Amino acid sequence: MGSSPRDAAGIRSADRVLRILDEIGGTPDGLSAAELAMRLELSTATTYRLLSTLQQHDYLVRGAESRYMLGRAVDGLGRAVRSQLVSTAAVRDILAAMRDAAHAPAYLTVFRGDDIAVAHVADSPAHPRIGQLHVGFADAAHVTAFGKLMLAALDDDEVRRYLQRRGASAVTQRSVTGERALLDQLDEVRALQIAVEVEEYMPKLACIAAPVKSRSGRTVGAVSLSTTADDFASRAHELEKIVRRGAWHVASSLGA
Repeated sequence: MGSSPRDAAGIRSADRVLRILDEIGGTPDGLSAAELAMRLELSTATTYRLLSTLQQHDYLVRGAESRYMLGRAVDGLGRAVRSQLVSTAAVRDILAAMRDAAHAPAYLTVFRGDDIAVAHVADSPAHPRIGQLHVGFADAAHVTAFGKLMLAALDDDEVRRYLQRRGASAVTQRSVTGERALLDQLDEVRALQIAVEVEEYMPKLACIAAPVKSRSGRTVGAVSLSTTADDFASRAHELEKIVRRGAWHVASSLGA
């Protein structure tokens, strides 16, 4: 049974939209409507109609000299893809192994848009997660180990913008909230490639995190473990080894 004229027209429009995004994505300075029409052999009216639709949905923006460039929606899709690429079945198995080795819940955190969000939790009845740290949790990055780790992947100006947008209020009496003190902490995280917080997010609890690096060396995620403050004090070195090894295995699985 052949496709209807409406189906064929829909497929043709979708193909044109994808080609427009490909052409603009491959041109750093963007393209004008006339240039796109010429490259794709489309009429001016059809080109403007497709560009208008993409603009309305934030897939394109029109910049200087009426040149079209990729918009925020494309960036959002890219971040979503990176999130899904990190939280694979193999990665979830690695986090489960971390949980079993540490006798503590393990977490995977990624960038989600402009937020730092929990993407996966490996816990069990014997080793339950911290109640608030569910998948999708994206608050209080300034007082969690995985949040500090991810913030350390940003430069100081980006950190300041993040804090202005999300705030840095105290959660416990030990929360670090001052901008200078937090930036100093992040410098230490960058140097050590490990982040620790003790009772900053919740009393009597601690967390340790290590970065997941891409092949280019960019931080694309963090793996972490949470436990009681007393337990952490008694076996910090052991937990650091587990979380560093786990981060390395996650990065290796992504590289593969």
